[in-house]
Amino acid sequence: MPRKARLNLPGAAYHVMSRCLDHYLLFNDDEDREFFLSLFERHLVPAGYLCYAWVLMTNHYHLVLRTSDVELGRVMKPLNMHYAYYHRQKYPRRGPLFMDRFKSIATQDQDYVQELVRYVHLNPLRAGICKETTALEKYPWSGHAALMGAHRKRPFQETESVLNRFGSTTKEARINLRAYMAQGVALLGEEDQLVSLVRKSNEGIVEGRSSRCWVIGDRDFVVKALDSSSAARLRVSRFEKEGGDLEAIARPIGERFNVSMEDIRQRHRGNKISMARMAFAYIADRHYYTPHRLIADFLNVGATAISEMSRKGKGTVDESNLD
Repeated sequence: MPRKARLNLPGAAYHVMSRCLDHYLLFNDDEDREFFLSLFERHLVPAGYLCYAWVLMTNHYHLVLRTSDVELGRVMKPLNMHYAYYHRQKYPRRGPLFMDRFKSIATQDQDYVQELVRYVHLNPLRAGICKETTALEKYPWSGHAALMGAHRKRPFQETESVLNRFGSTTKEARINLRAYMAQGVALLGEEDQLVSLVRKSNEGIVEGRSSRCWVIGDRDFVVKALDSSSAARLRVSRFEKEGGDLEAIARPIGERFNVSMEDIRQRHRGNKISMARMAFAYIADRHYYTPHRLIADFLNVGATAISEMSRKGKGTVDESNLD
């Protein structure tokens, strides 16, 4: 069945989380953490994203990102894929590394972003890795240390705009941020509405079609955000009701390129059949949010080939006026 169609809100703030399977450690040592951060920088910076907060835990990571016009999945999917490949080479294993695709929730940029930054950066303290906020300010695997000036700023991390939320000077901002974090520590045994919704989204508790797992904000922001992706969600809903048949996606593509269903399902290079296959990969992936393994099975290729086929297929779809 198709996946939940993600909200695509250019320039929005997102909380992002990804967790590995229970029997693995996502990060076994500092070498793993440094490699992940180098990959993160490699994928994040060219996309024009800003990272407000980040933390690496033993079996998962959290991010607070400001997106650009590049869809979130175009940054996060290759990041996780490349890290999983590194992990498999270093720690021989079978099967996937990550429990599921990454979780994300769009957030209105009022006080919500500050709360998310605090929520993310308090994770080492919640887990007992850091015993107090003074230790957290020096912890190297969280963005909080860079905000407090106790650790080098990572190239991907946006510190100035975060500090500006807490004061007009760096000194004032750090004093206020320290107090804000201490306030959060005092509330660790409690959950406000925002933290509760984020946790439910992370754990997959909130129903996939509920707006609560898509976006956090006031009513106007939620309505505007959901309206912006209503066409995609209606398309996926209709596709599900019709049985989720991939041949239904392939059929109009075959007619447009004058190729058969059998042609689309067989490997070809450098001809209209190849163009049809790439167009199919793009539409199944980007319009219907079909899992890559299902697209790969349909096209008789490996799952790792789908991202590249989808990327190339976008141009073909645009030129051919396919929808």
